Amino acid sequence: MKRIPIVVAALCLQSLAGFSQSSYEGSSPIVDDSVWQSPRYHYEPWPLDVGTSLWTFGLSLTTLPQPVVESEVPAPAIDIQFKKGVFEHVSLVTTFSTNVLSNVLQAGMQWNDRTDRLSYAAGVNVGVFGGWLSVEGQFDRNWAYAVALLPVLRTGYRFDEFSLSTTFSGTVVLSAQTYIGSLHAQGTSSPFNDLFITAAIEQPFLRSSFISMGISLAYSRTPYQSWILFNTLDQYLLIPEVFVGFQF
Repeated sequence: MKRIPIVVAALCLQSLAGFSQSSYEGSSPIVDDSVWQSPRYHYEPWPLDVGTSLWTFGLSLTTLPQPVVESEVPAPAIDIQFKKGVFEHVSLVTTFSTNVLSNVLQAGMQWNDRTDRLSYAAGVNVGVFGGWLSVEGQFDRNWAYAVALLPVLRTGYRFDEFSLSTTFSGTVVLSAQTYIGSLHAQGTSSPFNDLFITAAIEQPFLRSSFISMGISLAYSRTPYQSWILFNTLDQYLLIPEVFVGFQF
């Protein structure tokens, strides 16, 4: 008879221990391995494995502000982006945007790292702009070029099904010239021409591709899309852009 209370107490302690363990397991976060093994994105600065390459093809639509044109004008462009892991935590990042009349090529190295779901990066790009337009009977030789440095900072956060990222960058103009016929436009009075902030969301799309969407805000003295307008304004303007891209 004396053993009965001891057995009951042991059973109670065992039940409480099992309940406590199950409660802890139920409350602890479970991270799906697919979060870490999911495909890499272009805007998110998640470190790439050495040799891994990403290609993204998309469209962007920039709205030129009224101080440059009489009414707001949308300026579309085709965007091609390439990203490759070349060393551990270091990737090559390249972007080419064109609407035939205006063309921009950027390329540079980017250092990437992450802490759990949060990723971050810093890098420097070299940007080259070139534009050409010939109008018969009017100005028959219109062209412009520019060379600039673009420091870049990126942050990203990976959720289970998608990723959110932000990009901060600026433009330091090294050289710029514009010619409209025989007229020559001087460059801006300051080499600090642009400030950019970009927000992007990236997620799987269909079976084996991925989609990126977002908006970019530029605070610019001379938006490159306006070079054919012989823009003489030397003041900062707010220029919005929306974009979509497909990664294969």
